[in-house]
Amino acid sequence: MKDILAKNLLILASAGSGKTYQLGNRVIGLVGGRGVDPERIVALTFTRKAAGEFADSVLSKLGGAALDPKKAAGIVDDIGEPVEFSETLEKVVRALPRFLLGTMDGFFARVVRGFQYELGLTGGKFELVQGPKLDAALSDILSDILSNALEGGEAEEFLHAFKRATVGREERGVSEPLGKFFNAWHGRLKSGADRSGSGLATAFGELPDVGRWEEEKRGFAKSLRKTVSTIEWSRKGQDAAYGKLIDLLELHTIGSGSLTGAGKLFDGVCEWLQAGGPMVLKHYKEFTPGPAAEDAFRGMLELLAGCELAAAVERTRAVLELVARFDRECERRLRRRGMLGFDDVKVLMGEWARSEDARLRREAVDFRLDARYDHWLLDEFQDTSRAEWRGMAPLLDEAAADPDGTLFVVGDVKQAIYGWRGGEVRLFDEVKNHYSGNLEVETMPDSWRSCKAVLDLVNRVCGDRATISDLFGEPAADRWPWEEHVAAKPELTGESRVEVVEGKTEDRYVRMIELMRELGVGEKELSCGVLVRTNSQLAVVAELLRSEGFDVIEEGSRKPTVDNPVGVALSQLVAWLADPADDFARGTVRMSPLEAVLAGRFGEGDWKLWEGLTAEAGELGFAGMLEAVIEPVWESLSEFGRRRAGDVIGALAAFDAGGGVGAREALRWITDLEIPQSPGTAAVQVMTVHKSKGLGFDVVILPEIEDKQVPDAGKFDVASGDGWLLQNPAGWVREQFPALRDAERRWGEEQCYEAMCVLYVALTRAKRGLYVLLPAPPKSRKEADDFASPANWMMRAVGGDAAGVVWQSGDGDWWRTVKSRDSDGEKPEMPALVGGIPMRERSTPSGEKAETSGASGSSGGRRFGSEVHRVFEEVGWLDESTASLPDSDAGRLVGELLEVPEIRAKFERAGRTIERFVEQPVECLLDGKWMSGIIDRLHVLDGRRKLEVIDFKTDAVESPEELRERYQGQMEAYRKALAMIYPDAEIECLLLSTKLRKWVGV
Repeated sequence: MKDILAKNLLILASAGSGKTYQLGNRVIGLVGGRGVDPERIVALTFTRKAAGEFADSVLSKLGGAALDPKKAAGIVDDIGEPVEFSETLEKVVRALPRFLLGTMDGFFARVVRGFQYELGLTGGKFELVQGPKLDAALSDILSDILSNALEGGEAEEFLHAFKRATVGREERGVSEPLGKFFNAWHGRLKSGADRSGSGLATAFGELPDVGRWEEEKRGFAKSLRKTVSTIEWSRKGQDAAYGKLIDLLELHTIGSGSLTGAGKLFDGVCEWLQAGGPMVLKHYKEFTPGPAAEDAFRGMLELLAGCELAAAVERTRAVLELVARFDRECERRLRRRGMLGFDDVKVLMGEWARSEDARLRREAVDFRLDARYDHWLLDEFQDTSRAEWRGMAPLLDEAAADPDGTLFVVGDVKQAIYGWRGGEVRLFDEVKNHYSGNLEVETMPDSWRSCKAVLDLVNRVCGDRATISDLFGEPAADRWPWEEHVAAKPELTGESRVEVVEGKTEDRYVRMIELMRELGVGEKELSCGVLVRTNSQLAVVAELLRSEGFDVIEEGSRKPTVDNPVGVALSQLVAWLADPADDFARGTVRMSPLEAVLAGRFGEGDWKLWEGLTAEAGELGFAGMLEAVIEPVWESLSEFGRRRAGDVIGALAAFDAGGGVGAREALRWITDLEIPQSPGTAAVQVMTVHKSKGLGFDVVILPEIEDKQVPDAGKFDVASGDGWLLQNPAGWVREQFPALRDAERRWGEEQCYEAMCVLYVALTRAKRGLYVLLPAPPKSRKEADDFASPANWMMRAVGGDAAGVVWQSGDGDWWRTVKSRDSDGEKPEMPALVGGIPMRERSTPSGEKAETSGASGSSGGRRFGSEVHRVFEEVGWLDESTASLPDSDAGRLVGELLEVPEIRAKFERAGRTIERFVEQPVECLLDGKWMSGIIDRLHVLDGRRKLEVIDFKTDAVESPEELRERYQGQMEAYRKALAMIYPDAEIECLLLSTKLRKWVGV
């Protein structure tokens, strides 16, 4: 590195080249060499793990240099500045609580937390909502939106769009792909997509009415049939194929899908329509339909393509309308109250680019941040999204231009594998152009991770520009900034090998296991990564390796609710409590050893069981309830099963401690539970290539190099252009419109580039052993040499596709010098643990509700009650502003109630000094238990000398006494909790009964 302390520096670093090392040098040089206060430095990356490694790197290097003069001399040589390492270490350690080494998401959240009002977030105290809590909130909003839309008959076009987007996809159930579909469109909308769809009119002009196709198609078909007798057929059967094409076109309905059954003749007609000139079709032999057929085909297909595009525009507008409604609900229920997810935070930070008012607000924030921070370091820049760049740009511009500021950007455009979640690798070029003349650019091609033998294969494949251009196109080759990789440790031995394995996938897996045994994986002190492309492959490979006796960890984490019978049984028990109609969940529990325990404790009958477990969860929390269920069978479980049970119970203990209530929320909390774990040298890590980024393994085995055509047009769901988005029509329709052809070309180029990046990341994880198992190309594949897949790229680059070893470099016996694991060494004794402290029991105010006969209210009744609560949340002071009530049953009911003078009086300020709190959470210790609850509406009057606790009740009761008796315990719990906060206040508890239409004092 010429000058790691250059004022503004962009580094294009290759895999394993020491980005973290150079980031550490930059910080050490700024603090120790230039005297910069660590608190004026901001260093950001994309994961907490990477941020932690960065901090460890800085402290370790400083500590090592302070103790070892040789290490100190090496760092000074790298930096080019003298450094007093002990003093620098002390400065960094003292500044650590205020030294910003973290993630970009964390930095944005920190800014919003500190400047929420300046950024326009005024509805409530900022709360970063993430994980299961955010998923649950969004799921509830989506469920309500879709339910209302379906009931109102407004969701037909949306569902049609959803079906088209997911046809042929392997998905589990409907809710998961529906959620993914909706979230993807919501992300596009939040990124600035045109909500109205008006940009579509600009892009495609006036389109025909969709109904015209049904009105006119038979006339076109009739004209085409008349041409049958005028055509000179060159082969028998051509007239029948021609007639079949006409029949298929006449039977086609708009939006029903592609015309794949029409065969090559239809393809020929579409190609002619686009190219022009005389029509020549081919069915075994060529024939010329003639001018009359040309006119009829042209009119018919131009109308059909226009109607298909018009239908796609209608579907897109329907999706945008429903997603915009969802976003408005998110605004009302979450963002307006200060509850934002990470995506919302990014959007808020980038609002300055959308309006003058937001720009002025942001300037006030930037002025204060610029005064606090001067030096910016950005890692993994290839994964930065447009929204993230927009949020950071004003601060970076100031640092780059300020004589006292600096900017350091590092990343690798060859590892840009997160385009699917927003990463824009083209930002690298934009940054270089944006800071042109004020930014030095350097490369780092030397690898400190991989040995020469591994890099021989990496260079052979990834440096083969001719093959890249032939398979993926000249644009992809032009964008691929290849520089020969060099081993920084040339003395390190190893091997790279490529084998072609004939047969099925299982045959490659058999060869994989043979390789692992040959190399001594599990017996030698070797770390091993088996990298695959998909989660389904991961599950199969991990289970296979476990069955072969290998110690396997999946993706550096364990999934206790899916990877073992005990976790599955416990999670399905919670699933059944969340939905007693879930027969699959109940059946799973019946087949487990838990069934005997449950029958012994609660007797026969599902209703008794459900009531008993639900009551126990309310009293002990979900963790305590499951502990009681699992305790009788604990001794019979394997150590593996006990660990997994402990994982599930521990996760639910965190849920309980966080105030979580309700089986549905508990289920969401554990459904996708993942617990990170360190593998150790003996373990095999099975993970997707995406999850392996940033990691390195002594041995890497790649049994699943993708052999599918890139790009796959079947995955091109959404086209985009300047100011428009479109849920795509069929491929032949896209070919007829230049804007859609250009959009598909751009999308295809990005898919090719990302596929190249994925293969590069996979190959560069290996330190000493890289073993690639390729499938033999199918004999049926035509033009196999030009098949654009990563597997074929490798085959062409190494020059062979015959079965067996087609490439080898290095020493095949390198692993023999690696030490064996010491399995006979003494294991350290586990220290004795002190006795456990019993978990505090939990309660909720609603748990104090008196029991009533019969089952709980219907799901429809509960949904209506929730809607009434949401309407009341929006009611402020009626004598100061008119309540905005929705046009729904709940809205009309609330409107009628507010016309009752006695009820209305509580919703009027009437000149009094009152603090109003809506949906106010309450957490306290009550009678030795932790109590969690939410007060619907709380009025604090007369300088906190009087409180009004208001709860809205939709129960179908016949008298105030019945309602009072039912909720006496709940309101008394609220009274006791508030008395701790306001000990001198008079507390009045009021129930507003929508059935009795009156206040009921408790």
